[in-house]
Amino acid sequence: MKKAKLFLPVFLLAALLWAGAASETLVFPADTEIIMEEAFAGNENVGGVILPPGLREIGRNAFRGCGFDAVYLPPGLETLGENAFDDGVRIFVSPGSRAGELLQAQGRTYTEIVLPETISVAVGGEIPLGGQRDLIVTVEPPGADTEHLIWSVSDPKTAALSGGAVEGLTSGTAVVRAEALNGVSAEIEVTVHRPVCRALLVANVNYTYMSSSEYCRWNAGDIRLLENMFGTVYAPNGEPWQTTVVYDQYASRLQAAIGQTFADTQEGDISLIHISSHGYNKYDEGNYRAVGVKMSSGGSMTYISYAVLKEWTDRYIRGDVILILEACYSGGAIAAECGAPFRAEGYYVLASCGYEEHCYSHDGNHNYFVEWLADGVKGMKADTNGDGALSLGELQAYILNKGRMINVGTGETYYQHSQAYPAGSDYILFIAR
Repeated sequence: MKKAKLFLPVFLLAALLWAGAASETLVFPADTEIIMEEAFAGNENVGGVILPPGLREIGRNAFRGCGFDAVYLPPGLETLGENAFDDGVRIFVSPGSRAGELLQAQGRTYTEIVLPETISVAVGGEIPLGGQRDLIVTVEPPGADTEHLIWSVSDPKTAALSGGAVEGLTSGTAVVRAEALNGVSAEIEVTVHRPVCRALLVANVNYTYMSSSEYCRWNAGDIRLLENMFGTVYAPNGEPWQTTVVYDQYASRLQAAIGQTFADTQEGDISLIHISSHGYNKYDEGNYRAVGVKMSSGGSMTYISYAVLKEWTDRYIRGDVILILEACYSGGAIAAECGAPFRAEGYYVLASCGYEEHCYSHDGNHNYFVEWLADGVKGMKADTNGDGALSLGELQAYILNKGRMINVGTGETYYQHSQAYPAGSDYILFIAR
């Protein structure tokens, strides 16, 4: 059989470099048996070397002065010239192989590892812009080396690798490649998802059993203020909010509105729900139990609990949820005394008052809470740190201080005591246009 010998590094660099790797990796033909002495000496552009399984001989100084830092020597290697690799190169061999004996004779350190025969790579879904997903690696045989895999990304502007995870940098797709030191490899296409920000504004106005139409005007006025406010700022993704407005949402219709508005959300998306309605706090068995916002169907009134509302948001929404509640006793959504259903990961809540307090309207056209919310957002008045963004904590503090300045009721409910979860959070709700 004719031996395959490699002489010219210029030819090899032109023909054998794997296109697409982050660095230039030499992949030798499978029938290569001998690499001559000084074949690649001094070539700093060699970023990696994949030696063929049938390689028998590596000449003296063959890879001296190259740019790679690790190499695997195939078990069939019979001859290893002096100084074939730089002193700093990490050398890996199969357990009990002839290559290990050759290195030991030269006084070279090496590491024994079992390299994979097959590799597969997976990620846990789309990658949020600015977020990460873990890379899941499976190898055969089980227990084969994964620590020394060579990772690369086809488009480093789209995604980056960090500590066993892939991070989304810009929207788009990229191919992540994992390659073992023996050349066995796997690829997976990853998608970086730019967050989508949607808002659902709910006003309940069909309170047919009430003697006054003021209640209708309050809730409808809230939504008019909010629609105008949303037109003055961007969502946290730097784009306008995708806003849906609904009225007269009794229980089943509210569930449908949530399902339809947020049905295609993804991890990394931000979903905002503002509900303007009546609230009710039921005292039962020695505990306050907030049973939610008032829902109307024809001439009857019903309430849903905040626990039920959370069941719906959990069911239909992926990603973060911003919940803004304009209703009496709405602090029950996050109060420990009421079970705190919305104190949960991924939820950011702004409630108009405490679980034991009432909300008040302003001249019958809208509620004080929404008036102060809109006032703080327009012109970024609530942006106390001047960074061009409004956080949950900043808005809650602004509304609370506004309420303290106006006596709108009596006794302990003299102002709308705004509540937030997490308290003082720097989670961004709005950014300046």
